[in-house]
Amino acid sequence: MEQTFDVTALQYPFPFATNPYAAATESKIGGWIEAYYGFLPEKVKKKYMHTGVGLAAGCMFPRANAEQLTAICRFFLWAFIVDDSFEYAMVEEIRQIRGNALPIMRGHQAKSAAALYQQLPLLRRELLSFSSEAWINRFCNSLDSYFDGVEMEIPYRVNMKYPDFETFYAIRERAVNVEPLVNLAEAITGTIIPGAILAHPTLQQLSQLTCRILSWCNDLFSAHLEKGNDVLNLVLMIEHVQNCTLDEAYRKALSIHDGDVASFCALRTNLPDCGLYQEAVVDYVENLALMIHGYLHWTLIYTQRYRSNGHPSRELKEDHMKTAQL
Repeated sequence: MEQTFDVTALQYPFPFATNPYAAATESKIGGWIEAYYGFLPEKVKKKYMHTGVGLAAGCMFPRANAEQLTAICRFFLWAFIVDDSFEYAMVEEIRQIRGNALPIMRGHQAKSAAALYQQLPLLRRELLSFSSEAWINRFCNSLDSYFDGVEMEIPYRVNMKYPDFETFYAIRERAVNVEPLVNLAEAITGTIIPGAILAHPTLQQLSQLTCRILSWCNDLFSAHLEKGNDVLNLVLMIEHVQNCTLDEAYRKALSIHDGDVASFCALRTNLPDCGLYQEAVVDYVENLALMIHGYLHWTLIYTQRYRSNGHPSRELKEDHMKTAQL
């Protein structure tokens, strides 16, 4: 199915930028795929070469330095591969991945020698070079939330059954895997903000809205690819639950997206008094805005992921089914 949504309708009242190290980091991705993820089917490797993983990180984190951007790209590539490879996995498989990956990221000895986990000790060291153990714990908690969301998705995706909207929102905010990126937007400021400050309702809402806005942007781009193959997409949810046309569903999904953007902007201009951490909090929230617009810029300009036959999900689904039958 061809894209019918006018992507120029997606607008943000704040700027975007591109990291000056993005192109150099993007050039490393092919080598990483061959060196560390050789188990991927060749067709999938080729598609990742046109995904623009390094450029995604560069667009979403324009203020990261070269070392920070390298770590972010290492995480991005791992997260893309996990999310794509296990989209059609069973709960037991997701729990196995979680049980292997999170202890490594928390600093424990690896339980598995599988290639999927071999980059995680290096990723942890790179992240710690510009964060702290407390921050790593937050990052891991966010990854834990992502795996919760993936597990919650499975019965709906397997049975092609639509959830109610409340359940859908709860799943989507977790499974989109933006919470770890919110953590990264904090870490690259150079100041690790105390958890008590980040727990302020305004900052919690800004974090949640960032997850939602990126989810809706993704859904607006991917609905034409997922129609008939998935149910966990805002556009398809609206079309089904409200029994409207796809064009109407696009318009209503865009309205939800725009409402969340307006809420984000209102909160951004009314930040709480954070004392000695005020400058870091302002920088952190600015990074969230840059991330939101940067994702749109990357999607429009640098990736083939949401174009016809540009997403690796079909090949990975077939490969996963073959593996499950062995």
